[in-house]
Amino acid sequence: MTAWDIESIRYRFPSLRRVGPDEQPVVWMDNAAGTQVVDTCLRAINDYLLDSNANHGVPNAPSIETDEMVAEVRRASADLLGASDPAEVSFGPNMTTIAFAISRAIGATLQAGDEIVVTRADHDANVAPWLAVAEAHQLEVRWVGLRADDATLDLEELERVVGPRTKLVAVGLVSTGTGTINPVPRIAKVAHAVGAQLFVDAVAAVPHVSIDVEALGADYLVCSPYKFYAPHLGLLWGRRELLEALPPFHVRPAGDAIPGRFETGTKPFELLAGLGGTIRYLEKIGITQGGAPGLPGQDDEFRRSRLQAAMAAIRRYEVRVGTALLERIMAVPGAHVVGITDPARASERCPTVAFTLDSHAPAEVSRFLGERGIYVRNGDHYAYELHRSLGLTDGGTVRASLGHYNTDEEVERLGSALDGLVGT
Repeated sequence: MTAWDIESIRYRFPSLRRVGPDEQPVVWMDNAAGTQVVDTCLRAINDYLLDSNANHGVPNAPSIETDEMVAEVRRASADLLGASDPAEVSFGPNMTTIAFAISRAIGATLQAGDEIVVTRADHDANVAPWLAVAEAHQLEVRWVGLRADDATLDLEELERVVGPRTKLVAVGLVSTGTGTINPVPRIAKVAHAVGAQLFVDAVAAVPHVSIDVEALGADYLVCSPYKFYAPHLGLLWGRRELLEALPPFHVRPAGDAIPGRFETGTKPFELLAGLGGTIRYLEKIGITQGGAPGLPGQDDEFRRSRLQAAMAAIRRYEVRVGTALLERIMAVPGAHVVGITDPARASERCPTVAFTLDSHAPAEVSRFLGERGIYVRNGDHYAYELHRSLGLTDGGTVRASLGHYNTDEEVERLGSALDGLVGT
């Protein structure tokens, strides 16, 4: 197994060379809100705009190149998600916009009295759309709460709540608030046992773990490429038979064939080119760090293997540095971590740590760190129900979230800065 080459990884991200007030490189630890962008993504955007910038669907060279590029990025995205049919992948501006659009289409197929199950652990983009649909169609909303000891989903309550009237269960694969990995395959079995569909928010998961829509048991899955080193975009995967059965809300000339029926308006082609560049970068990690065969960008039988190897290598590194982050924050006097705190349960979480500090409001902590070039986030992180359930409504939490380019030295910089704050 090749050792993790952190310096080579960091070199690929130009923004990591930004310096703060003390002339040290800044520490990007707000990755759960959006990661930095890799150089292959930046070059792909630039190259597309310089040479192939055209709208699709007409018989001239740049338009044909645009169509070919979109088709290739769709195939690569399907490989990233473990989908066998690229036509099941649709592009949009972000996960939230996609969730509102697809929930509207699903809602149109439901009847008054049908039930939708949502959780207190989720990002509000996987809650609010379903609440709106329920109100519009007179549906019943059932809630799954949290365990008090570790803020994980109450799976016993899930099994009680899901019943014969349940038509859809919406759940996140990873909590944006705590970094907890939810047991989605188990939840899928509960949903499917009563004939319900499963809608999975994988936004907080794709940067950290390998995604396999079939193994998860998902019926729909959404994610946001800007959370995994790509531009501001959203991705929707859905089973073909389900997507084809939904009523589309789009302009009539777009037609009813998937995937176009859920891609409203002209796509941001330059950003899709950038997504292709990011996926090629991940493939390179799979080759150099995971020993996978082939070359980046090859549309071959091994691309899925390259991407799986990349995510396995990233996961190994992030489990280690993420555990170091958890332990370092817990060592700060007066720090209280929300979620799983046992380092032995590292396999159940991603490198996102939410915490509070005695006598220091989350906004104060975030500002203090930001002034020292350490970028974290404060608030509820759109995990609205989670913070309400845990009584964290007065400022929320501080959230430090890592990517695969963060280092042990950066973890220590964060910890030392927090020590300094509580010592003042």
